[in-house]
Amino acid sequence: MPNRRHARRTHRDAAKLAAAGNHQGALAVYAHAEGEFRGCLAVHPEDRGTRSDFADLLGDLAASHTAVGEVAEAYAAQRERVTITAGLQAGPVERAAARLDLAEAAVAAGRLLTAAIEADAALSLFDDVDAAEPGSPGFATLGDAIARAARVYARAADPDLAVGAADQAARMLIAARHADPGGFGADGIGLDGTADLLRDSLRLAAALHAAAGRASHAKGAADLLARHFPGTAPPTAPIPLTLRAALETAMRMGAFLDPRLIDRLCPDPAGRDAPATISARCDPGLAAVALHSAEPAIDALAPTHPNLAWRIATEVHYLLTAADRLGERNLHLNFRDHGPAWLAMLMALTATGKQGPILTDLATALAELCERLRTRHAAADHEPLVVAATRFIAVHGDRR
Repeated sequence: MPNRRHARRTHRDAAKLAAAGNHQGALAVYAHAEGEFRGCLAVHPEDRGTRSDFADLLGDLAASHTAVGEVAEAYAAQRERVTITAGLQAGPVERAAARLDLAEAAVAAGRLLTAAIEADAALSLFDDVDAAEPGSPGFATLGDAIARAARVYARAADPDLAVGAADQAARMLIAARHADPGGFGADGIGLDGTADLLRDSLRLAAALHAAAGRASHAKGAADLLARHFPGTAPPTAPIPLTLRAALETAMRMGAFLDPRLIDRLCPDPAGRDAPATISARCDPGLAAVALHSAEPAIDALAPTHPNLAWRIATEVHYLLTAADRLGERNLHLNFRDHGPAWLAMLMALTATGKQGPILTDLATALAELCERLRTRHAAADHEPLVVAATRFIAVHGDRR
């Protein structure tokens, strides 16, 4: 008979092995604890204590999978953990941490669509935190979260969004240092991982500003990096393909026909008010406008200019997902108009020749969208676009 106390004890034994660096041994013991917890939940599926303990186990299990290079298994564990944590109605900080862990696991696993969306959703849980007041509750925690999101955006989203987040995170973490020097080490840098996050934010900001030709901003970030982390140099980065650059290129090619929309979708990444989240880059109502302007361009660009198509389509997809999460009225009420265009935009990406886990992530996004189209009666199963999406999902969808 499964026993929660035994499951917890087995979890502790595995954690000790992991702390000693024996992650392979830990994984074997974690597997026993996982089986015990699943058995307990099969008998008492709504037991909150068991579900909370199981969520903790999944986080530790994911860390050991990551340590031995099993990134797909780590992603799966973090995905289940987020689902359980959401069901527990945990506090916003706990839920944000779980979603950021999932975002980072998704990046490692090549699931970039999930990574960017989860990072943005995590930051949205800090709506009550005053990001302009260093002494306010949660300020430093939000700074840490934005720094983590910046690292995710640098791999999975618009580089302009990543640099805006990195700049804001660095400002906040340095301000938090001055507001509460007692919470930091002898050099003024936090002892709890904040040091790594500040260093990464400054390195990322310096590299992306330099790659975009913003020399003065790059120098400012590099000077701060040298001051706080002597001997640490910023990396070099290739010229980034930003959403603005992709849209302007598509416009020159005659594929994108709404030049006035570009400035509204792409704020100055070097400005003091540069957005640090997907949700903040524009009014949520613009998401549907962007969709209908971009969808024909993506369809035209996908076969011949796949990188342009992916940058534009993914950023619009992120905006739509954020607007949907925020309850944007037009997107909800007129989903019968917007939903099929959204599906067509994502389906155009299947013609770009991309390979690898990103296709599994695309299949996941398509499956979720097809389900919404069915439940909202916005598209029938026999419609050609839904049929094509279903075939793609059958080939590339998750096998777990």
